[in-house]
Amino acid sequence: MEFVSCDPSNYRAGRTQPVRYIVMHYTANNGDTARNNCDYYHRVGGLQASAHYFVDEHGAMQSVRECDTAWHCGARAYWHPECRNGNSIGIEMCSRKRADGSYYILPETVANAAALAREIMQRYGIDTDHVLRHYDVMGKRCPMPWVDDPAQWTAFLAILTPQNATTFEEDDDMVRYSRIEDVPDWAQDTVRALMDAGALKGDEQGCIDLSRDMARGMVIGKRYADACSPRYATIDDVPSWAREETQKLVERGALKGDAHGKLDLSMDMLRTMIVCQRMIDAAGGGK
Repeated sequence: MEFVSCDPSNYRAGRTQPVRYIVMHYTANNGDTARNNCDYYHRVGGLQASAHYFVDEHGAMQSVRECDTAWHCGARAYWHPECRNGNSIGIEMCSRKRADGSYYILPETVANAAALAREIMQRYGIDTDHVLRHYDVMGKRCPMPWVDDPAQWTAFLAILTPQNATTFEEDDDMVRYSRIEDVPDWAQDTVRALMDAGALKGDEQGCIDLSRDMARGMVIGKRYADACSPRYATIDDVPSWAREETQKLVERGALKGDAHGKLDLSMDMLRTMIVCQRMIDAAGGGK
């Protein structure tokens, strides 16, 4: 992993306590990269802020050595009884911003952050109870997507647990998979689904040329995306905040399911329907 040293005025050399926690953050930028951030903290002193790692959709870069104390979760008042800068490692995830001003984190970035977090967990014997959001430490709305939608945070923790961590003991680090048939069983369904969706394509000869790490990232990313993108089959499945308006649409015949009555609604579909329904109601046309 590439290391770009943070300016010494932005962190403290050494540690006062052993590492016991990992704290997840987001950069609150739009389309930034791990390199952008590492270069910035290397170039600009006096910020009195830092993180050990920055992660984007392409991978991770290190800014502060783990044996040193990054200033990533300090506060005048803490929510958490134990987690502090001195006993934690901070991971910043690069973010994107939608037109409505809300932030999101690319699934590939989350997958890379999960892989990094698992390595750190193994190195220090950290369990998922000691992997926290910045929000959990001192109440800051960070990472905002995981505070506003706790299901995303739950999904991230789930892919850190041993039962969901894919094992690769039988694989050589240098092996590459040219065809779907070459891909190991633990990743084959995911790779096939991505190819069927057109998200993964091979070269002119159909060679997909995947490394083990690429396949692993795809599996983690798809698990995370699946966990964060529920689909609602019935009215009872729909979240309470959207249930009444969805029921109205069904009763009016504007929303119909398939032959078995399955609605198959995504969160984005729900939000769009609710906004439209409320606009109709406000205009007096929803009676």
